[in-house]
Amino acid sequence: MNKEIYSRKTPKGVNNTPAFKLKARVMVLKGGSDALHLMGNIGRQEDDLINVVAEDGNYYIGTFCEGFGFFDVHFLKENVRPMNKEEVEKLNRTYHTINGRVLGKNHYNPDGYWIGNQESN
Repeated sequence: MNKEIYSRKTPKGVNNTPAFKLKARVMVLKGGSDALHLMGNIGRQEDDLINVVAEDGNYYIGTFCEGFGFFDVHFLKENVRPMNKEEVEKLNRTYHTINGRVLGKNHYNPDGYWIGNQESN
């Protein structure tokens, strides 16, 4: 893995440590858990999908799959779990759109890694 320094100011309680780049992976943040961002705690009450792109000793770093587009959100590792089979199947049945126009459909393997895109016709 390539090591990359995470040099931005981080929220209180988050160590400013080197982050290790990962292959992007979709995981689940458990409901009621903290999601630390420069704007504060932006956690959700229900389980929600997150896109993890880096990690350090205690945190996964990434974004929520849906929402306002906050980047560099820190999720405590103990509050994150892999997707289960039903969640992967549901994600693979969804299409992504912008302004109501269907752009395509992503496909994920059982571990939450992106494996391809099928363009809309």
